[in-house]
Amino acid sequence: MRPVLFLTLLLSSACAAGGALAQQGSNWIDPPAKSGAAPAGGERAKPTAKSAPRFEVEPEARTRSRRAAAPSPSPSPARRDMQRQDRTRAAEMRRARRAAIHERAREERYGHTARIHRPTPLPPLPPAASLARAEPDPRFSDWAVAARRLSLGYLDSVSAPNGVMLSAAPRFYGSTVRFHGRVMTTNALLAEKQRFAQRWPERRYEPHGEPRIACDGASATCLVRIVHDFTAASPARGARSQGVAELTLTVSFAGGAPVIVSEASRVLSRAGA
Repeated sequence: MRPVLFLTLLLSSACAAGGALAQQGSNWIDPPAKSGAAPAGGERAKPTAKSAPRFEVEPEARTRSRRAAAPSPSPSPARRDMQRQDRTRAAEMRRARRAAIHERAREERYGHTARIHRPTPLPPLPPAASLARAEPDPRFSDWAVAARRLSLGYLDSVSAPNGVMLSAAPRFYGSTVRFHGRVMTTNALLAEKQRFAQRWPERRYEPHGEPRIACDGASATCLVRIVHDFTAASPARGARSQGVAELTLTVSFAGGAPVIVSEASRVLSRAGA
């Protein structure tokens, strides 16, 4: 019984000494107990947990406004020059793009208009060998000679005395004549010629150069134009007319023999005018 009691005392002393040594080695001291009654059941009161510090988050809008309000550092002259050059180049590039767009639109409009108004191509001409040559009517040369002879003979007859002129007139004209725009028979034309001869009993008509003659095969006629000097006088009246005139005659070959079917004249100039 004694050995057991001795062993128990030895163990109790060792535990007490170990606890004291443990406190001295860690320098840890239990906090004093709070004043007041201890909690029931002998449990030690737990220390109150301190709340974590709270930080107020600054709103994002306020942060942006502060950054905007903060004065920005003034750029250097070299930096400002570079920024100005960048803006100039950007403006030139925009203008070039706009000009290219306008030019492309104009070309498209012009191309569309050209396609609309493009004339229809003409068919190719046939080879020159296949073209029929317009040969002159073989009758024209004979007609021109006959028309020239008749016209100059008529102009010469006008210079003859009244009786000779009036007796020769019927052989120059056809059955009907357009005389200065009026269509009349041969008898009516002879009466007109007689009145002219009585008014100007002295006459002289001389051609200037060769007559101009153009013939037409469809109508079988030749148009003759003669420029001539003229002198007409009336001693009884004391009147005189002188100048240059053009006589236009249409000579027809429809009946075979050439005859005058149209006559007209106009004064080109008068002496003393």
